[in-house]
Amino acid sequence: MGKGRDPIREPDDAVLRRLAEGLARDDPRLAALLDGSPLDGSPPGSRPRHGWARLALLVTVPVLVTVFLLVPPTVAVGVVAMLLAIASPLVVCWMCATDRTEPGAQ
Repeated sequence: MGKGRDPIREPDDAVLRRLAEGLARDDPRLAALLDGSPLDGSPPGSRPRHGWARLALLVTVPVLVTVFLLVPPTVAVGVVAMLLAIASPLVVCWMCATDRTEPGAQ
């Protein structure tokens, strides 16, 4: 292994280089997924900005706090417990669907 070279991104074998070029021609989306480069053309390592999520959180939290202060504590705890029980499988599915590990990471 040479210094500064990534063996995953730079194959030393000519056969592997030809296979990678053939895959890039045949199925560029699969080649991009295997290479770790993004499919939308954005630079590697950049993440989309979710400004709408922050805005929704900023609006939702004060409303929920106000509502929970107006209802009895047992009702508030019960509603929160039910929401967490319903949302937890959805959150796990979302986390599994958006899992983006770096190529070669273990």
